[in-house]
Amino acid sequence: MPGSLRSRGHRRRLAGALAAVVMMLSVGACGLLNGTSASDSHSAPQGGLEKNPIRIGILATVDNAPVRLAEKRGFFQQEGLGVEVKTYGSGPEALDAVRGGSLDICLINYVSFFQAAAGGAIDGRIVFDAYQGTPDSLVLVAKPEANIREPKDLVGKKVSVHASGNINELLLRELLRVNGLEPGAALYVPVKFPEIQAALSSGQIHAGVLVEPYITRAGQELGAKPVLPLITGPTADMALSGYVAQTKFTQNNPKTVAAFQRAMKQANQLADTDRRALAEVLPDLTKVSAESVPSLSLGRFPTSLDPTRLQRVIELMRVHGTLAGKDLRADQLIVPAAG
Repeated sequence: MPGSLRSRGHRRRLAGALAAVVMMLSVGACGLLNGTSASDSHSAPQGGLEKNPIRIGILATVDNAPVRLAEKRGFFQQEGLGVEVKTYGSGPEALDAVRGGSLDICLINYVSFFQAAAGGAIDGRIVFDAYQGTPDSLVLVAKPEANIREPKDLVGKKVSVHASGNINELLLRELLRVNGLEPGAALYVPVKFPEIQAALSSGQIHAGVLVEPYITRAGQELGAKPVLPLITGPTADMALSGYVAQTKFTQNNPKTVAAFQRAMKQANQLADTDRRALAEVLPDLTKVSAESVPSLSLGRFPTSLDPTRLQRVIELMRVHGTLAGKDLRADQLIVPAAG
């Protein structure tokens, strides 16, 4: 009898130990299913983010690469911030999703955002800068037989501008204006970046405004060459695109926005200084080969919001009559950088 009692006691202790092990494994499994682990929870800052995860809209262009870098390198995770990233066909489409509430933040060109803000289409704020132009990063491309070498050669020519009234058309108009020509002397044709090469080949257009990787691709496959820089002289260092959110989102979620800003600052700094890092994400995002990334003509990835640079976009829009509605001040449309 005593031996039997001891045996039953042993079995009870063994069962208890097994139950404890099962409980520990179950907790660990839950963490893994949720994408976290005990070590993850200790490494992530405990900032009490108001919304987590957030939904981000991007485009399949080079200025969106830092978002993918922030995902790949764990910059969002370091801030304790989860993200759901969706790719859109255009910035205005993504902005509509922000306005409708299906996105929290999106990347969009500044001209489209300022037009929407001035016209009352959205009450929004810029939360981080995305891309800044350089002379080689946004150019007019043409085949040699088009004989376009100077601004005056654009008079009467059909030139693609991606979308009517956007930054590409404004820069072309400004190029003509500062060279003493009528800003409307060229015939502006809306053709999307991926379709411009075919439009050049067929003769639908004489020249097209392109960014990478389309500049390199048009050269390799069509023999088209950059003929005129657009980010130069009075338009040097022009701000091109940024990340925006509804004002109420930035007001209701200041810690979440600050976490996004800190993560993107790391990502932009990396993208701006290390082409090898860009080669990790650009092939999947833009279908360009990793081997060609070092030779791409890219702009800059700013690490801070400069209202003076943004105001230049607004003034350019005013000069060419594409800003309707209330007056805009860039310094009132930004969310100050996180400390």
